[in-house]
Amino acid sequence: MKILLLEDEAMLRSSIKEFLTALGSEVDDFFDGADALDTLRNGLYDVLVVDINVPTLNGYELLEEVRKKDKNLPVIFITAMTDIDDITKAYNLGCSDYLKKPFKLEELWLRINQIFKLMEGKNSNILILSPKYRYDKKHKALYYENKEQVLSRKHLHIIDLLATNTNFTFDFDTFRRRVWERDDIDDATIRTEINRLRKLLKEDLIINAKGLGYKLEKKQ
Repeated sequence: MKILLLEDEAMLRSSIKEFLTALGSEVDDFFDGADALDTLRNGLYDVLVVDINVPTLNGYELLEEVRKKDKNLPVIFITAMTDIDDITKAYNLGCSDYLKKPFKLEELWLRINQIFKLMEGKNSNILILSPKYRYDKKHKALYYENKEQVLSRKHLHIIDLLATNTNFTFDFDTFRRRVWERDDIDDATIRTEINRLRKLLKEDLIINAKGLGYKLEKKQ
């Protein structure tokens, strides 16, 4: 997951970045709203975590610019502003969530994950496999950090089977029927092809259940 963090308090910004990075996210952090907006125009992010009172361009103004081009990009405000008028303004501008300071870092992570679960529910074609991996089952495409990962047709067949049935272990007979559509493919050939795919993936998504087969486990 790629996150843009805008927070002018240095210690808090550093703590949030360290925490999210330890969980496997890539975090670009800023203390100035104008700098954040410049970077945002040239990069793709999965979620924005934004303070409101920051130099040059405040959080409200940043959100207004974001919503002119992207109505769906998740934006979470983190702020000490607790007046109901401030909260109302944030939601009217299109923020996804509003987290009042002080807060526990674990709560921020829970809010981020909840947003993606809701997004996944609205778009049943997009399967979230990990903070960085998405699978589009309608178009049969695998994305890593919003960039499509080019795979062979056979590897995409394997991913499709596993991603649309996460945490379910498939034996070799199932791979023969549903991926190869041939009964004469031996176990060694299937094992070799799946291992090739596992090496191409940037995360260890496909698990070998010894003696049983293979499954894909979602990672949070």
